[in-house]
Amino acid sequence: MIPLPRPPASKRAASNRGQALVLGLFFVFAVAAVLLLMYNTGRTADEKLRITNAADAAAWSVATLEARALNYDAYANRAIVANQVAIAQAVSLISWMHYFETAVEYAPALDAVASSWLFNPAEYPRLLLLLAGVHGTQFLDLGSGGSLRAIVEGLDKTLGAIVTAHDAASSALSTSQQLMHASLVTGAGQAAFANDLVDRIDPDMRASINPLSHDFPAFTRGLAKDDAQGDARGRLADVVLRSRDAFTRSRVWSIRGPDLPPLQRKVELKRRGGTELLGFDEWRALDTLEHQGKRLKRWRWRWRRAPLAWGGASATSDGSPGAERGEHGGSYARNPITSLYLAEPSIVRIGQFGGLPETRELHDLSANADHTAGVTVHVAKPRRTLRTSGGTGSIQPQGRLRRFEASSPGDLVAAMGRGEVFFERPGPRSDGRAERPSLYSPYWQARLVASTPADRAWAATLQDGVVLP
Repeated sequence: MIPLPRPPASKRAASNRGQALVLGLFFVFAVAAVLLLMYNTGRTADEKLRITNAADAAAWSVATLEARALNYDAYANRAIVANQVAIAQAVSLISWMHYFETAVEYAPALDAVASSWLFNPAEYPRLLLLLAGVHGTQFLDLGSGGSLRAIVEGLDKTLGAIVTAHDAASSALSTSQQLMHASLVTGAGQAAFANDLVDRIDPDMRASINPLSHDFPAFTRGLAKDDAQGDARGRLADVVLRSRDAFTRSRVWSIRGPDLPPLQRKVELKRRGGTELLGFDEWRALDTLEHQGKRLKRWRWRWRRAPLAWGGASATSDGSPGAERGEHGGSYARNPITSLYLAEPSIVRIGQFGGLPETRELHDLSANADHTAGVTVHVAKPRRTLRTSGGTGSIQPQGRLRRFEASSPGDLVAAMGRGEVFFERPGPRSDGRAERPSLYSPYWQARLVASTPADRAWAATLQDGVVLP
């Protein structure tokens, strides 16, 4: 076999040129694909992180909004209670002034009781103090030409105006609660707030509230006069009555005398009075001073009663008192004659009182109830707006590299966050007792919690059936 002659070295080098170009093109394509995938993966992860943070921020912010709404309810309820107590104090003061005015007018009857009956020695300082107050006021009234009546009438008008003002303030606070909850119970206010928040993060993001796991609409209820279950204002009335000061609640004392047969028995100078909320629509005060004792007459012990002072005041919407009667410190029970025939007919009608207003309270106040309210926020962004090669990114693949474009299930990139409103007192009570949740204590706070399976199922309906992990 005859060997062929080898070409010159220069010709062999020329025939091998361009063989590495094919491998180089494949390598460049592979590197470009990897770089594109890295770019898309990084940008998608960054977008996902931003959306997740936006969802958590929106959920916590919406929960904080609801917690602040509950705290506002608590402050408003406390303010309503304070206004109602102020009304009760004004009514009490008017009743007491009229009571003291009649005591001055009928001072001779008090003198007769003090001089014709014997009292316990330890009680005489109190009796002398009462006589000094009555006669001192009588002396000043005579010296001023009968100014006591004018002072009492002036106080009636002034305190009546105060009653009207406090009633108007209570109504305004009640209306503010109703207006605030009008948007929150439907979730519209929370959705608008969440969308405003995520729009500041990224104008392409949109937020929505899961209505199936939103607890706030049913978390509270209005306690109004015309409730479906009747008059529901008993909760407010209970808090108001417990908040009365000692003077408003009961004005009671007694000066007793010893049993000295055959001279006297069961001697008692009885001061009875108090202010009551009757039927949720009337504040009424009654004050009476009556003396009783037994004396022998024809060898039989007989009661002797002497009305000495009385007064009353009432604040209602129509100016006329209702048929209901309160205890008024035991006035009707212990001073029946003075209460029924003198104090009650002389009740002064003052101011304008529309009754206890509507307030908000937790729907369930029982100790074993779950006093938390959750809210889930779903934040999504369309795939076409992502800053990737397949969206609005500055790097756009061409040709075969398009197969490496970023894509997301359901044409959305989304995340969920869930916030929760809970009750927690920042510090222990001074009396050591535990404080249960209510809308009279402004200790509502917000925190982030895990989303529920129901939340994930709801989110899948928004993303073509793709369930979020």
